[in-house]
Amino acid sequence: ELPTLINMTVLLVFVGLVFLCDSLADSKPNVVIIYADDLGWGDLSCYGHPTIVTPNLDQMADEGMRFTQFYTANAICTPSRAALLTGRLPVRSGMYGTWNNSKENVMTQVLHADGVGSLPHNETTLPELLKTANYHSKIIGKWHLGIQRDSWPLDFGFDEFYGTPMMHGPNEGNQSVFPDMQLINNTEVLGRLYKDIDIHNLNIQYIEAAVEYIKRRGQTDSPFFLYFAPDNTHIPLFASSKFQGTSARGLYGDCVQELDYGVGQVLQAIRDLKIENNTFVFFSSDNGPDRRPDVCKSLPGQDCDPTTGGSAGLLRGGKSTTWEGGIREPGIAWWPGVIQPEQVTMDLGSTMDLFVTSLEIAGISAPSDRPIDGVSLMPILTEKRIARDHLFHWRGNKLMAVRYGAYKAHFYSEGELDWNSPALQQYSPPLLYQVEHDPSELYPVGHEDPNYEQMMEKIKKLASDHLSDLDYGMPQMNICDRHVALWRPDLSAPKSKPYNCCQDPCSTW
Repeated sequence: ELPTLINMTVLLVFVGLVFLCDSLADSKPNVVIIYADDLGWGDLSCYGHPTIVTPNLDQMADEGMRFTQFYTANAICTPSRAALLTGRLPVRSGMYGTWNNSKENVMTQVLHADGVGSLPHNETTLPELLKTANYHSKIIGKWHLGIQRDSWPLDFGFDEFYGTPMMHGPNEGNQSVFPDMQLINNTEVLGRLYKDIDIHNLNIQYIEAAVEYIKRRGQTDSPFFLYFAPDNTHIPLFASSKFQGTSARGLYGDCVQELDYGVGQVLQAIRDLKIENNTFVFFSSDNGPDRRPDVCKSLPGQDCDPTTGGSAGLLRGGKSTTWEGGIREPGIAWWPGVIQPEQVTMDLGSTMDLFVTSLEIAGISAPSDRPIDGVSLMPILTEKRIARDHLFHWRGNKLMAVRYGAYKAHFYSEGELDWNSPALQQYSPPLLYQVEHDPSELYPVGHEDPNYEQMMEKIKKLASDHLSDLDYGMPQMNICDRHVALWRPDLSAPKSKPYNCCQDPCSTW
């Protein structure tokens, strides 16, 4: 009887292990994307900043892979975030404004408080696709892809939303008439920023919400997708009391260090649940640093000087430009046991690639009914193989620049420190830079250089092929109407009167 009992015990243990292995095999990895706001390529200590201390992001990079040439799909908030969640250039989805061809030659770049448009509902988003594989999803922080109530995150596949439809500022204009900036839980308005909500603790609330979500969903049978989009480091700058005065860099450094703390809290929550080997985490930012000299002129209580914004390091330009400082971003991938530690890659990557990468991780095919501009980063992350060799850099409805291999050609540019000064400038012949030798874009390749003709021939062919079959989406950022804004309860919304957002000169209040 004893041998029989032992055999039965061994059999039961074996069967249990088989079921456990099958369960683990069927357990799809969790996906966490942390998307900072207006963070510069040079703002982290692991990217060379001398006075901002970011130990958690540094550790994340040490334990994973740090990209030195990772790009956002657009140089400003709304189109960048649309590209992340759709894997498509904003010009395809319609998340852009058109140049008005006036003397000023400006355009609306983001959805304003009076913006009529939104991410089109026929776009297929990452959370919608992940839902088909039983993923639960939440966005925490800044949405900025639709201001009106029928265009909030739950209308685009997210199961939960805790954040703001637009952003926390700038808190500009006449406060007696400026529409509400509201904190939302799913569809419920929790309160008005600056009045009901302590703006200094907003990002701490976001961090706590992210940790709570991970702890809650990390213990269930279904995988989760967390899109964590804190407001740090968009102006106006606010840091909680715990971080005020902690950075030698000043208030901006305080905000970056608070952001770094949040990353550390997210990673620690994952470690505490022992799900780090089954969770892919990626950190980046929507666009480069806000480097306008008058960046804070309308921000009450803010020191106004050119150092208010962040740093692009040695890169030229900043937010809203297609110079490297506006579009090249920190990119850090973390997945213990899958991504080997202490890796640095110079391979090209894009925020649009996170769409395809996340789908591949979940075992889902990318949509085949529309062009997808992202590619999977898994060859870079796990096999040290190149995933892409070119990128198209758009602003509005113009193809501004093309990156191919080590070279980048500028067909247009728009300013460097001030968004519209100088206005749109065309280059004929195009400017060409070898950006791996000259990341500061200071020394254009001479037209007489043999490399110029050779590279421009290839780049122009890429651009021509790209434009020849491009279907432009209907621009969502051209029409404004103050009637549709989220007005304070004690104020009546004005009568509907749609207008071109770029009049006077561009959606000013």
